[in-house]
Amino acid sequence: MSANNFAYIPGSIKGYDLPLENFIPPLPKSTFTSWIEKMGLSDHLLIDPISANPLLPVELAASGYRVLSARSNPIIWLITEVAASAPTKKDFSTVLNKLYNTRQGNATLFDHLQDLYITPCVNCGKMVQPDGFVWEKGKDQPISRVYHCQFCADEGEKDISNFDIENLNRLGNLGIHRSRAFQRVVSGSEYEQISLNAALDCYLPRALYVCMLLANRLERLSLKKDQAKYIRAVLLSVFNDAHSLKHWPPRDYRFLQLSVPIKFFERNLFLSLQTASQHWKHINTAVKVSYWPNLPGEGGGICFYQRDLADKNKLVSNNTPTAITTIFPRPGQAFWTLSAVWSGWLWGSKAVSSIRSALGRRRYDWYWFTKAVHIALKRITPSLQENTLALSILPQYTPNLAFGLFTGVNAAGFELMGSAYRVSDEMLQCQWKKRPAAKSILQSEFDLRKIIDQYLTARGEPAEYHRIIMQTIIEFAQGDGIPINISDVKESDFSRLQNLIKQLLAETNFLKPFSSDLSGGSRWWLMNEKDIESPISERVESVIRKLLLSRKEIHLEDLDREICEIFTGEQTPEPELVNTILQSYTAPSPDDPYLLRLRSNESADAREKDIIEIRDILIRTGKSFDLQVTGNSIIYWKDPESKNNSYIFYPTISSEISQFVFKQEPPENTQQVIVFPASRSSWIYYRLHHDPRFASAVENGWHFLKFRYLRRLVKKDGLDIHSWIELLDSDPPLWDPPTQLKFL
Repeated sequence: MSANNFAYIPGSIKGYDLPLENFIPPLPKSTFTSWIEKMGLSDHLLIDPISANPLLPVELAASGYRVLSARSNPIIWLITEVAASAPTKKDFSTVLNKLYNTRQGNATLFDHLQDLYITPCVNCGKMVQPDGFVWEKGKDQPISRVYHCQFCADEGEKDISNFDIENLNRLGNLGIHRSRAFQRVVSGSEYEQISLNAALDCYLPRALYVCMLLANRLERLSLKKDQAKYIRAVLLSVFNDAHSLKHWPPRDYRFLQLSVPIKFFERNLFLSLQTASQHWKHINTAVKVSYWPNLPGEGGGICFYQRDLADKNKLVSNNTPTAITTIFPRPGQAFWTLSAVWSGWLWGSKAVSSIRSALGRRRYDWYWFTKAVHIALKRITPSLQENTLALSILPQYTPNLAFGLFTGVNAAGFELMGSAYRVSDEMLQCQWKKRPAAKSILQSEFDLRKIIDQYLTARGEPAEYHRIIMQTIIEFAQGDGIPINISDVKESDFSRLQNLIKQLLAETNFLKPFSSDLSGGSRWWLMNEKDIESPISERVESVIRKLLLSRKEIHLEDLDREICEIFTGEQTPEPELVNTILQSYTAPSPDDPYLLRLRSNESADAREKDIIEIRDILIRTGKSFDLQVTGNSIIYWKDPESKNNSYIFYPTISSEISQFVFKQEPPENTQQVIVFPASRSSWIYYRLHHDPRFASAVENGWHFLKFRYLRRLVKKDGLDIHSWIELLDSDPPLWDPPTQLKFL
């Protein structure tokens, strides 16, 4: 198995409140700055050739770094420019007041928009502004409204009223506003017009009416340059709130397709306009923004360049040290199509030209993704020195997209140095290096069976299909198993790899499956258990316990990063695993829930006393049953008259019990008991639930006995061997969902 020592870099606990967060790939806060510091690249010019997340260059520039950022999507560019200027609340209120004070008939725009959504309170009858209205797909009127009455505190989802229907009908025929929305974006291609109509189908008539009303007002306002950016930022937030892609009841998910749910929510756009600026405050001090060829100077800043410039010019001089920091977005129809629509609404049809191809694109598979990645990186490759480093993140990754990413980057002239991922974060992080031009690469053949065998052996636990295929893909990418010429990449490459892996998973003389109701489905394990490492979960627990014992207190972010530095690459532990272990050992500081302290009863001295006490109790209890008692660290009970009353006890202060479960050969008809602190209950339950090999091994003849239950049990009047047998399993390990650290 190839050495993969790349350490996953967790983002800060408190992330960004990102405009358009349901469309834009997430940015783990401080991940890139931590990588730059770790690799000693603070003097390098950082290049983002994708510019998928608008806050990445802002975060880097605010930290004092110089950033060269591709400008392709006008919407991303707008968010970056506004965030970089660090607007104040007053900046937004100034432009909003100008907008509100424009006239609509005999009323101000403020009053007109307010009247579009008002609804009567069911309880007191007074008019209130609702959060919005609930619709069912295909119906021509809403079915309910959601509000909180500021007069009587009545709230919740209420049936639609006659007033709401009449108020909606007062707007008359709204078809003209759809035509205006279309004309601001329209092009000559019939195929593009089909995509545009699909996007407009995601807007209710009232929503389109408000959007076009605001877009038309924008053209009439007399604004300074910065003010024009701020009002466009506000309107962009409103346009995003206006679409009908939001499920009802609400749920957290990312919009990839232009598909209106069966039941959806119409947001009150009057309220959206008032609250839009809340999403636009990310840094306190503005960062400098320039345009190529005026690169940022000392102190940091952002320089935008047009992507096509990279095809015609060398972006940076030969002696300029550079590094790539970029996020690759998961391909999706929704955002790029709506970006074209919103660009037309905010700037007119000319602004759509740079991303007009999005309106004609329907297919976003791994093969398309491979080519898109290759093109984006190939453009800047001539500007980079050999061995230029790159950190890339692929959020919301899937195995096929990971395969496309590795293939595209590899073909663009970069070799993979290492990668790591967290399934629950849906985040794949990769470190690359520009391949020397003179380096010749021959595509290698791989033994898939050996890759899987070595992976499971090193993991020490069964793994789901996702992890097995990801490990195979990473091995391919790191070991020259992927073509270096884009012309050699075939659409069938990924499906071929999938089929080969599935064939191996079906080989009963190689692997055995364990069915599971966990996400990811069945887990697979080796038939030949030779030289197996201890389970990864036990190794993580051991390291966490040592870290906690060595510190008076530790911040959650620091601990998580230290854990990821120790368990690198494919061994990166999931947050839930770390979370469950921490709940078993720590308590949060009263002043800071993220500052963790080892509980007093978890100190080395306290647990040593527990073990001594528990062994003494077991020895005394066994003797009270007239059994033969032997042993010290492990306690043996033997009934000379009955084979059924023989026990082996394994007192432990952790869940590191594979040494007992997998390596002991007990005598026939002997019951085996893991004796453990009650605070490990959730952790052991987690192990049983997530490690089917472990759960299968303890199905028969194994028991779990808590310290506290043993203490209570031996105080029971009349306790004998028969009542012992009956009561032994009355307090099993149970799952207590982690709550204090769910933010990890």
